[in-house]
Amino acid sequence: MSTSFLQMLPTLFLATLLAGALAGGAKAQAPDARCALPSEPEGIPAALDAAITGPADKDRACMKALLIPEARMMFVSIAADGAPSYKLETLDDWIARVKARGHARLEEKQLKFRIERYGNIAHLWSSYTLQSDGKQVARGINSIQAIKEPGGWRVTGIMAQPSRSLRRCPRNTFRKGGNLKIRRWRAGKSE
Repeated sequence: MSTSFLQMLPTLFLATLLAGALAGGAKAQAPDARCALPSEPEGIPAALDAAITGPADKDRACMKALLIPEARMMFVSIAADGAPSYKLETLDDWIARVKARGHARLEEKQLKFRIERYGNIAHLWSSYTLQSDGKQVARGINSIQAIKEPGGWRVTGIMAQPSRSLRRCPRNTFRKGGNLKIRRWRAGKSE
């Protein structure tokens, strides 16, 4: 071995230790308090609304915290002739598409929702409205799948289908009697 290589070894060793310490420190950072995961599935609609609402080009740290890295978002549409189609996106695809809208202010609101839960998995159906700069641009149904992790509930996938009319979703979307219906399943029966 050359003398210069041996002289560089302590520097390389220190650089490696420093890089490892910095990487370990990044993993150990506490999550942003604004992005706290919901402790129960009932908190998912509000967390999703908060993560979407705001300038289209805002920081999406809360959206990234709420959805698992492998999450997929499917947007279903119906053509004028009634033929269905869909577009599948990763969270990064969605963020890039929305960010391209610049400073437009988005506001999504889950209007009514229903939850079915079995242990550590939950399925939410929700009707939603989406506004851009105060003008309603979409209204429809979300199908949201979620899983419980040690830090709270995270979304594993979202399927959305806008209504053909911006006025309202189908009348029988959810049962009368409130915005929330929770059904917990256990050993073949529901609570």
